[in-house]
Amino acid sequence: VDNGNQPGSGFVPFDDEGTKAEETYLIKNGILSGRLHSSVTAASLGESLTGNARAINFEYEPIVRMTSTYIKPGTKSFEEIIKDIDKGVYIESFNHGSGMSTFTIAPKTAFMIRDGNIAEPVKISVVTGNVFETLNLIEDATEEYRLRSMIGGGCGKMEQFPLSVSFGGPFVKIKTMNVQ
Repeated sequence: VDNGNQPGSGFVPFDDEGTKAEETYLIKNGILSGRLHSSVTAASLGESLTGNARAINFEYEPIVRMTSTYIKPGTKSFEEIIKDIDKGVYIESFNHGSGMSTFTIAPKTAFMIRDGNIAEPVKISVVTGNVFETLNLIEDATEEYRLRSMIGGGCGKMEQFPLSVSFGGPFVKIKTMNVQ
């Protein structure tokens, strides 16, 4: 989902066209279900406004931009989602990441999961994959979630960089990952 009403650097209760922010499902139950819009894109596609027309400052025209984009939380604790993992990797923090249709995450701190428990630290260069394939591999999510604020920017569309955004979500259990 994307929602400008969430606390953090993506908090934008009204976009730069004056539209009130709302929770917009981008993917729901594995199906592309919504899009972010400005008044121009909403009118051209015959869809509702979402509160996502943003500009870095008054010198630029507002364009469609994310606010706080995240995966909705689940219902389980962290311990519950890892208890059945025989061998896996827990990424605690990351240095950076990027993504469009494919993504990369450069973990800062990671640990092996062995027999349902956090074990020894492990050095991982990168985790990568196809965004849509990986979203379909999510098996579980925790009730706890976090949004990471990107005060120095995070959305750099059409030379309007840096625009403050937030992103994040719960801890997720993914069936398989490409780890290098």
